[in-house]
Amino acid sequence: MGDIHGNKNEDIFFKSSVEEVLDDFSVLTKESHRRDWECNLRKVLRRIGYDSYLVSLGSSTTSDPFNRIMTNYPSEWLRRYKEENFIKVDPILRHCRQHFVPLFWGRARRRARGKSTEFWKARERYGLLQGVSIPLRCSEMDGSLNVSRYINPVHEFDDDPNGPLSKLFMLTPFILEGLQKHLSKPGELQCSLTVRESEVLRWSGVGKTTWEMSRILGCSERTINFHIANASRKLGSFSRRQAVSTALAQGLISL
Repeated sequence: MGDIHGNKNEDIFFKSSVEEVLDDFSVLTKESHRRDWECNLRKVLRRIGYDSYLVSLGSSTTSDPFNRIMTNYPSEWLRRYKEENFIKVDPILRHCRQHFVPLFWGRARRRARGKSTEFWKARERYGLLQGVSIPLRCSEMDGSLNVSRYINPVHEFDDDPNGPLSKLFMLTPFILEGLQKHLSKPGELQCSLTVRESEVLRWSGVGKTTWEMSRILGCSERTINFHIANASRKLGSFSRRQAVSTALAQGLISL
């Protein structure tokens, strides 16, 4: 009798936990400004254990993986990806275009050969070591959800039903619904930066401080911050670093 009650209590706890998680995720399905939506996405991902992310959803006819993205990946990695033309050997991009099942980075890294090995080694230098990429499909659009977190490399992911990986799979449809509202809108990401906004983002991307940029461009630090804030707002970014990464990925600036 005690075992029966124990199982019931566990079921009640699990149900309550799932409902709480789903309520937390539902914020991503509500109408909001793109910048607020991504801020919520970042918070949700961090709460379930993921720090770095790149989500994309765009026309399946384009060859540009950065067609429509939201990311906080290091701008240095995005720049190197373009400079070394990793798009030609990117196993993540290839996998997500051809399959529906997730790609676990650690396993893919161990199976890599030739140029793909260089791709995985390069990513690891920027902290993109252990993670997973989930293909996304919606109407005529495709893309992927890519996340990474710091974990013991011996145990990439566990099978705990309440663990980070299980919650990530639960989260995916909520992200997909939100992406349809924010990344699939015509012109949503096709913003226009002014010359000065592009300049401050480029200088910020190569590591210049606000003070250094004010001296280089001959204006006040307040003016520099003003242009960075405007550029961040247009790009839907919540930080200077992300504004640089997004502008770089979309081809709005080059470093």
